[in-house]
Amino acid sequence: MDNSETKIKITVVTSHNDKQIFCQKGQYLMWVLKEAGLPVASSCRGVGVCARCRVTIIDGEGNLSPRGETELFIAQKNYFSDNERLSCQAQVLGPVTLTATYW
Repeated sequence: MDNSETKIKITVVTSHNDKQIFCQKGQYLMWVLKEAGLPVASSCRGVGVCARCRVTIIDGEGNLSPRGETELFIAQKNYFSDNERLSCQAQVLGPVTLTATYW
């Protein structure tokens, strides 16, 4: 089995329970979450400018792609902490545990 077929575990912590979902390496977090039936706030449809899809990474920050120019700008403008990411800009590279204020 090559890396493109390996499933990566994402643990989503909500106020109700924890949910485990799986994706392939390189998928964008926002679309993985939506595909799993989790609501993801967004008014820009994943372009990376509204900052509404912000998630907090509890564990595995290093398992997401580095922040690109757009995300760096939005993170600075909106006072993101180091463990907050735009789900529409973060590609999953390894296991991650996360939450969001709207879950």
